[in-house]
Amino acid sequence: MSHLQDLHVSDPARDPSRWWGLGEVVRLAVPMVLNTISFTIMQFVDGLMVSRTGTAAFSAQLGGGIASFTAICFFVGLLSCVSTFASQHLGAGRPERGALYGWQGLWIAWAAAAVLALAIAPAPYLFGLFGHDAEVTRLETQYFRILMSGALFSLSARALGAWFVGMHRPAVTLVAGVAANVVNVAANYVLIFGHLGFPAMGLAGAGIGTVIGFVTESTILGLVFVVGPLAREYGTRHACRVSRRAILDLFRIGTPAGTMFLGDLLMWTLFMTVIIGHFGTKAMAATNILNRYWHLCFMPALGVSAAVTAIVGRYCGAGRPELAWRRAHAGFILVEGYMVTMGLIIWLGRDGLVGIFNGLSLEFGGPTLVRFVGEVQDPAIQSIASSAVIFILICQAFDAMNVIFIGALRGAGDTLWPGIVQLALAYGVGLTGAATVAWLRPEWGVLGPWSAVSGYVMLLGCVMWGRFLRGRWRTMRVVETGPVPVLDEPPALPLT
Repeated sequence: MSHLQDLHVSDPARDPSRWWGLGEVVRLAVPMVLNTISFTIMQFVDGLMVSRTGTAAFSAQLGGGIASFTAICFFVGLLSCVSTFASQHLGAGRPERGALYGWQGLWIAWAAAAVLALAIAPAPYLFGLFGHDAEVTRLETQYFRILMSGALFSLSARALGAWFVGMHRPAVTLVAGVAANVVNVAANYVLIFGHLGFPAMGLAGAGIGTVIGFVTESTILGLVFVVGPLAREYGTRHACRVSRRAILDLFRIGTPAGTMFLGDLLMWTLFMTVIIGHFGTKAMAATNILNRYWHLCFMPALGVSAAVTAIVGRYCGAGRPELAWRRAHAGFILVEGYMVTMGLIIWLGRDGLVGIFNGLSLEFGGPTLVRFVGEVQDPAIQSIASSAVIFILICQAFDAMNVIFIGALRGAGDTLWPGIVQLALAYGVGLTGAATVAWLRPEWGVLGPWSAVSGYVMLLGCVMWGRFLRGRWRTMRVVETGPVPVLDEPPALPLT
């Protein structure tokens, strides 16, 4: 806390860290990156296990999984702004005030889960609109319904995770996330293939395992939030009231962020299920493979982005935007190097990496240490996915801009303009361009639509970096810099 207080009185031109605060970003980002890596590995293994149950289940996992996440992603984006308020109050020297926003995130999460339950009943009709094969549609519906039944736990984990990150306590989210992922993989192994006396449930088993993982994560985060040293230090148990003002604050900053997230995910959902689905089940299976490797690139980057959001928020709350600018670019350097490197690795090893989802196996040892053995199950899927991997490589440098600077702008409270612009580009360039190419040049196959959405990713990254460089966020105020204001009328219990 003394370091944060010094930020208000030190020389504005002095940066207490070297290399733009790269070490500071790394220290906060490492636990979060490890968490996202564990989640990415879990998803990778999850997809690999499902791929062994057949092409229909593997294709349905893509459609059902994206649809379920699209349904909750508005609230995921909104709840991510709990970190903005927690970090800015931390920087302003009032960390106990952030606990109130953690609770409001939980109230919003629980209310949202009740509303989202209404989407479970009409799921067969909604998936029927995609025009997929009957078996794929049945499995998509089943998987979607299972995942939506766990929305209460997944959204609770998002709200509490954002609070811990905002308070610069990422180790808590790391422990909870890794525990959840381990439980998830173990449950998937048992339920997908039918071990320990359980029946083989296939894709449904994967969905149930995912929900069990969310229950584990939200339970650990909830216990740490209300019991133990952090609860006493920040008075979290005294902040459990409903605050109309704090909820409105979250909706004011979080609605653009949530809308941006929803619009982007909906665009990708339509792209992968409708436009790519137009080319058939094999094209969807190939896209699911690409999606797995894209996650390997950007999921760890999301951990750095969340760290940048918290650091920018803290320095904005402390009245030091010049330090926020440097930390954001330090995070950008980290992510740029990682994503470009991963893109090159995936592109160079594309045939084998695609093949392990298509019948190939890994063999360790020998002069090359590791090699791919066996024969691919479906040459068409192999050809489609291996050809389209080039777009992962092309997009990495620009996706790094997108991930980091949207996170930095969110930490400063600049969410409305980025949200409007992203939606305009997503549908005006990404989805419209992909649909146009698929209609005018069907002979190009999936490469045509993928080229269009790649152009969208590249343009969006440049635009968001430009927004950050222009510096409008420097003058924004999310929290008061003077005495702590009363958040509700009449005055509620103190947060001490």
